[in-house]
Amino acid sequence: MKEQTTKIEIFRSHLLDRIKESKVGTINYNSEGNPTFEVMPELSNYTWVFDLADREGVIAESAGIATKITITEEKTNE
Repeated sequence: MKEQTTKIEIFRSHLLDRIKESKVGTINYNSEGNPTFEVMPELSNYTWVFDLADREGVIAESAGIATKITITEEKTNE
């Protein structure tokens, strides 16, 4: 049986189509056990990442004025 692709994997592949591979980190797990990765888009492309994340059902967070965005998959009760 083929494993289902997760939301965060799909979102990361969308980013790889639009941002240089060296600016998109690999998927790891945070201290709460949620899959997460970091992305560093060009500043001119920064805001669309948040819009796309919202549409794809993942969480995009940034620490203030930094250009690094942390992507985390939302946990569901499925």
